[in-house]
Amino acid sequence: MPFIGTVIFLMVTCSVCLSLFLDKSLAQAGGMATMKSILSLGFMILSIFSFIMLSSVYSFIQKRKLKEQGLYLILGLEKKHLRIILFCEIIYIIIFSVVPASILSLVLYKLSLGIFVKVTNLSINIFNEGFFNNFYAVFVVALIFILILTLVYLIQIIKMKNYSPIALVKESKAGERKNKFIKVIALLGIIFIGTGYTISLTTKNPMQAFLKFFLAAILVIIGTYFAFSAIVSLVLEILKNNKKFYYKKENFFAISGLLYRVKNNSKSLANIAILSTAFTIVLTSGISLYLGIGDITNRLFPAPYTIETDAESLKIEKIEQYRNNINNLLIENNIKGESSTTFEWSIPLIRDRNKLRVLNNGEEVGVNFKEDFIVLDIIYTPDTKLDFKGKDFIYFKEDNNEEFIKSLGYSARVISNEENDIPLETVITVFEKNKIIARDYERAYGLLKKLKLEGSNIELKPEVKTLIRGEFPEDFKNYLNEHIDDLKVDPNQKLTIIDRDATKMEFLSYYGVIFFVGILLSIAFLITMGLAIYYKFLTEGYEDIERFKILEKLGLREFEAKKSIKKQMLILLFLPIVFCIVHTSFALPILQKFLMLVGLMNTKLFIKSMIFVFIIYMIFYLIIYKFAEKVYTKIVLET
Repeated sequence: MPFIGTVIFLMVTCSVCLSLFLDKSLAQAGGMATMKSILSLGFMILSIFSFIMLSSVYSFIQKRKLKEQGLYLILGLEKKHLRIILFCEIIYIIIFSVVPASILSLVLYKLSLGIFVKVTNLSINIFNEGFFNNFYAVFVVALIFILILTLVYLIQIIKMKNYSPIALVKESKAGERKNKFIKVIALLGIIFIGTGYTISLTTKNPMQAFLKFFLAAILVIIGTYFAFSAIVSLVLEILKNNKKFYYKKENFFAISGLLYRVKNNSKSLANIAILSTAFTIVLTSGISLYLGIGDITNRLFPAPYTIETDAESLKIEKIEQYRNNINNLLIENNIKGESSTTFEWSIPLIRDRNKLRVLNNGEEVGVNFKEDFIVLDIIYTPDTKLDFKGKDFIYFKEDNNEEFIKSLGYSARVISNEENDIPLETVITVFEKNKIIARDYERAYGLLKKLKLEGSNIELKPEVKTLIRGEFPEDFKNYLNEHIDDLKVDPNQKLTIIDRDATKMEFLSYYGVIFFVGILLSIAFLITMGLAIYYKFLTEGYEDIERFKILEKLGLREFEAKKSIKKQMLILLFLPIVFCIVHTSFALPILQKFLMLVGLMNTKLFIKSMIFVFIIYMIFYLIIYKFAEKVYTKIVLET
């Protein structure tokens, strides 16, 4: 029944993703092309994950039935009869899982669509296409899961092919296969995990993090499968060698039992550890991105309204007239606000031995992936009240650009970010950014000339932005658009008005779909993790019946057995938690760099989200632990 329930759950989640991807009512929504790519990726991940997990859990179930199948063969049945029995069983599973899942997918789709629309802040009528408008998506998902269950059946048939009746009986009691090269595999596992951790800790460039994150994740997953048994067995051997601890009755049974379990069930424990890590990372990323939308937009757009203009149509000689036009518009409408205009040149540089230099010929290729690549923003604004104290430039303490500025023949003074009086973009997306503020336009342009950029492909024309802060009426953007000609200093001047709140709503659509898919994936990881724990201890319970009967004959009393079971299961179930916490902690640096690509720089929010996810995870894990302990104890002591 839990297996059928899991098939139903995975089918519904896959159907939701595919139905949203194919829904015609969403086709006209802004940014839907990007959202569709995220939904399609989520659907593919869920489909692959479904196959891996269902085949793993089905083999768990069939292992308990191998003894029964062996007895059938001894009593005269043939293997073709077993294949017919398994075929009938898989048909029953398909009927009792695919059919209810398809009905649920149809019934629940509008609810999930409503949640999706709410999360992504889309303005559409979810009933435009009727109530049941996802028949095709449900049909495709049903076919995929029928194929998955058929493959699961075929894998089981292939496994049975070479077993004799006696071998089937023995296989039902066998643990995982012992490998002759266990020490080499364990060493490789530690190397893989260490390499994954090193990649995470040493990656500085967000673009590199985008590529290396998946490489590090694969290495850690492989390493966990390889090294889990060796690492945990080592810890248990250390406890075993502590005679004062080991030779207490409840500890003796618990540690000896754990040594057996870890050596024979390392793969299933590694599965639980990896699923736990996947859950925490995916859900933490989704929550922090979604909740951090406000912080991201505030960093990208430090004022409620931004007016961008083309540098070619706004010469420096006309900057005062342009600023006066904007300020007069605010005064005429009694708007309590202020504006600041900046000229900003973005210059790509290389940090070579802690010194900044211009890119050499050919270095432009793949420069985004270099960890020593930065962008220097040279800023001039007539609106700053900062005291240059006779210096040519001001640089920020965090960037430490004094030596670079002096090497070009200019003087500079340092300030902190708190001393700055003009709003500046503070987001890092693809690469590190440094900022320096010029005393006047001539000094800014003079520094550019000294960088000898004339012969390169680097654009010497600045971006001109006017940031407007203050108290505004609701339709202020429309008002600006209506009076846009009043702001121009030239009839051909091009102006673009950016509304921070409107941009935030656009971001909400993109990050909302990431959050939605992340929730689906996280729940899938969590449910299958719980299922893996349940079947693991169900199987082990039946395997341990004889062992506990022998111990009972040797004088082990029931309350001592329960105490031993509790300690044994507590340690065993919380081993994957330790791996999850360690893996997630080491993933944090590269994950933060990875999320910088989409503008998330709020480390506090990220850590708070992670703590919240860990709390959810621990509550679920404790519930599973108590349930598994109860099932296991009932099997071994009452059977």
